[in-house]
Amino acid sequence: MKRNKLLAVAALAMLASPLSWACSYDGQFTNPFSESYPGALDIAISTQQAIRSESIELPQYLEGQQGLRRASWWLQIMAKQSQGLPDVTYIYLVDSQLWSKYQAGKQVMIHVNKPTGEVPVLLLSEAALHNLVSNDLTIEAAKSLGIVAQS
Repeated sequence: MKRNKLLAVAALAMLASPLSWACSYDGQFTNPFSESYPGALDIAISTQQAIRSESIELPQYLEGQQGLRRASWWLQIMAKQSQGLPDVTYIYLVDSQLWSKYQAGKQVMIHVNKPTGEVPVLLLSEAALHNLVSNDLTIEAAKSLGIVAQS
């Protein structure tokens, strides 16, 4: 009985630890329900629906440093295309839990902390990002599919 209680306490402590808030590219255990940003689950569900209906293309799955490099590259491309983003916007990739910060005229800062306070946030999945930077999808079409949201 004591062992079960210890395991339960350890599991809860792990879920509450800052390591569980890391993005999936860190190689750390991430619980997708431990870090929830409003609207992120809706984006994830809409992305799966868009993939199943073949409205968007699913990119090859990459993990670790390769995945982070590719996501960073795509974010830099998106920043150059601007996509009508406010001058300072946080970008959240919901499937990898990666936070980035876009500032007009500068490169995107990758792997930043979650924003505090009221700031513009762009929510999207890596599949949405891939289709945007490949010019297979416009930001307006992505928003109508529900795979991109901007607050």
